[in-house]
Amino acid sequence: MGCGIYIIGGLVDGKPTSKVSFFDCFEHRWYRMPPMKMARASASASLMTDSKIYVFGGCGEDVANSSNWAEVFDVTTLTWDFLYVFTPKMPLNIQQSVVMIKEKEVYVVDEDGQNFSFSPSKCMFVARGKTDSIPPRNIYRNDWCVIGTFLFCRGTRGRILWCLPYELHWKEVKGLEELQQCGFDITKLCTNPAGNIVIFWKPHPQSLELWSSEISISLVKRRRNGREILGKIEWSGVVFKLDPLIDSSYSFKVLCANYVLA
Repeated sequence: MGCGIYIIGGLVDGKPTSKVSFFDCFEHRWYRMPPMKMARASASASLMTDSKIYVFGGCGEDVANSSNWAEVFDVTTLTWDFLYVFTPKMPLNIQQSVVMIKEKEVYVVDEDGQNFSFSPSKCMFVARGKTDSIPPRNIYRNDWCVIGTFLFCRGTRGRILWCLPYELHWKEVKGLEELQQCGFDITKLCTNPAGNIVIFWKPHPQSLELWSSEISISLVKRRRNGREILGKIEWSGVVFKLDPLIDSSYSFKVLCANYVLA
């Protein structure tokens, strides 16, 4: 959020925790935030436009019910409150979630590929009735994001996948063979204000260089294969490099990427 990263819940010594931390990317300092009311792991945390973070699931079957399954954090008052949600099902392990800005809702997929949406205005969790073509727990597919009406995510060996969120039939973004020939895995995928995809990657796992590429996308309609999305590499280059004489024993990982106005 803004120039900081929230760490919400997770596993500590193999047990779910209610702890919440905030890392200020400018000050390079950690701050302890008020804890959640419930200990949670494998939960969904989504920031909505009203400066509130909605957290769903992640609590055990023995304690989860409609009154504690979800809670909301007010960023301005730094307070947590339970969120009583009307829902046909309480997914305990949520695999992916993404904010659908136009629909003003949170879109969630559980480990079995069942998908749901949550509307803060109605305080209602609705089952969408569609199932992911391949359940998320069975395939590597992370960093879901929304551009226009489409979902995008990163797959294996430099592939970028897309689908319509309420259909969940994943296809590959075409035209990126130049990147895929390098045989790398994307370490982070996100979007920028221009509506382009930004990826971060290393030429090989032990590399001391972090590369980034900005990719624009366009929709093409085919008679036989229906719709396709084509990607075009607008820029690519090294954005970070460790000194091999000093930092050769270190590794790095992109946790979050965002654009900051200078």
